[in-house]
Amino acid sequence: MAATVADIMAKPVVTAAPATTVGEARRLLRNGWIRHLPVLDGELLVGMVSDRNLREAPSDSVPLREIMTRPVFILSPATPLKRAARLFRDRRFGAAPVLDGRRLIGMVSIVDIVGALAERA
Repeated sequence: MAATVADIMAKPVVTAAPATTVGEARRLLRNGWIRHLPVLDGELLVGMVSDRNLREAPSDSVPLREIMTRPVFILSPATPLKRAARLFRDRRFGAAPVLDGRRLIGMVSIVDIVGALAERA
């Protein structure tokens, strides 16, 4: 059976709200040792923020709704790792949220995928 995104995704996921400020988001990334932050409005994924978005923000008081990336590149937990690797390569993303229907259940980074594929090679 081929390995899937569900096999390697990180969980639980650190998230933020659209009203979260850039300064607060920087602290979340630093404290969680992560580089990507899904933005949820209630339980609905509405955007993504990366460390790059935060570096380019004009001030720490800016809410994430003003700088988050939309639409969001997402993966299904059933996505095979090889397909996920091709998608990351083609779209040049560093990480993607994993959704089961509309529910956020994990995060996967390109580092996770490369590591898992290297172990299986």
